[in-house]
Amino acid sequence: MNELTQRLRTFLKVAEHQSFNVAARELDIASSTATRHVNHLERQLGEPLLVRTTRHVRLSPAGERALIRFRAILAEVEQLEDELETLSERVAGPLRISVPWRYSRLYLAPLVSEFMQRYPEVALDIVSSDQRVDLIEDHFDVALRIGHLEDSSLIARHISDQRFVLAAAPSYLAAQPPIHRPEDLEQHRLLTFSYTTANHHWRLVQGDREHRISVRARALRTNNADILTQAALGAAGVVVQPLWAIREELASGRLMPVLEDYQVTSSDFDTGIHVVYARENQHNPRVRAWIDFLLARRERLSCH
Repeated sequence: MNELTQRLRTFLKVAEHQSFNVAARELDIASSTATRHVNHLERQLGEPLLVRTTRHVRLSPAGERALIRFRAILAEVEQLEDELETLSERVAGPLRISVPWRYSRLYLAPLVSEFMQRYPEVALDIVSSDQRVDLIEDHFDVALRIGHLEDSSLIARHISDQRFVLAAAPSYLAAQPPIHRPEDLEQHRLLTFSYTTANHHWRLVQGDREHRISVRARALRTNNADILTQAALGAAGVVVQPLWAIREELASGRLMPVLEDYQVTSSDFDTGIHVVYARENQHNPRVRAWIDFLLARRERLSCH
């Protein structure tokens, strides 16, 4: 309840009971507070609303006119408060979501209809793209992010860990120099993802040793992870991909892991999959419903 509403209710109670003390008791406030509320209204209007004597309180001519208007105003305010309270609990309206394309196809797509059935009044607008959008500038309510989180202004909820693998097609590896050490990659065609390749390097770690392999001006650089996978399957070069993204290709032998004894990443090692949203959206019932829905299904969204 805001101060104006409190002052209006106080004035109406005082006018009804012709007593500050009775009005204060009914409103569960101090008599001095009731007096202050009415005094403030009188200062705002520049007219006395009540005529006070040692025994009685009655309406002034201005107070009689104000009483009619204030009742109507307060009724409108109370109706609006009720409507907003109902709206705040109702999960309805548009929800715009950004999701990486391949992850959305493999993990999110099977869950969308379940969410829609649970929240039939929410209108989903899901944009599947590997481009990292700006939630505010691009008008998204929430996003699923894969990889290192850089924007500390966003609230992030962890969905799943992930790890990356180096891989290439068997036919490519058979036709090219062998890869036994990270340095051997310098002789190879490297397929890179433009949105996560930080400083144009791949990082490989074994024990306490880290290797950085330059991928600047190599064979392929793209913002589409599926293009990378298809290029690798076509024997175009070596790729770094999340394990979950090429699990089927590795299991079938169409891609083979490279340098399995090394941890590898195209960005940072503290990566994972998160659902992120702007702080001003943390009380949005649609955003809360979507996040709670995903967190309750972590096992199905997990990339282990």
